[in-house]
Amino acid sequence: MGRFSILAALVLLSAMSVMAQGIQGVHPDSTPLQVGVGFTFVSFHEAPSITANNAGFNASLVYYRDWLGVEAQLSDAFGSQSGKTSQILFTGGGVRLRWPNARSIQPWVHAVVGYSHLSPQVSFGGDSAVGYKVGGGLDFHPHHSRIGYRVSADMFGSNFFKTYQLSPEISVGIVLALGRE
Repeated sequence: MGRFSILAALVLLSAMSVMAQGIQGVHPDSTPLQVGVGFTFVSFHEAPSITANNAGFNASLVYYRDWLGVEAQLSDAFGSQSGKTSQILFTGGGVRLRWPNARSIQPWVHAVVGYSHLSPQVSFGGDSAVGYKVGGGLDFHPHHSRIGYRVSADMFGSNFFKTYQLSPEISVGIVLALGRE
């Protein structure tokens, strides 16, 4: 399942790159909708002295009104734990704030709350919990094109097994600006 997800993300990246060809000269600040996809790495601190390093994909959809945006996010990362495949899935929604007057580089911060799922099921407790991400990043839009590059860092928080997990997450990918205000 993990390889299929990564393959699907790569196909989506390629399709968006082809769609963005030839659409030049539009400043990304003039577009209210942004779609981002990319690679993510999560160092998931499952329990004291138990850490699973997972890699996978992430996707986000943001609708902006000036500097304030409403965001939907999905991330799915896979790894290995005790010889078994592990997975941490997060989906949620929240707010994003951007600095809209930046030229080719657009800094932003966000806070997202939602649902997290962990597999395989372990003896510590349930496999579903409330999760959240707080962090920020930079979008690079060379030559003010609709397609750009994104780097981000988040703190992924969850509450599995009646204990709190705080896990760092880093992501890189592309962002496609759609629509006009």
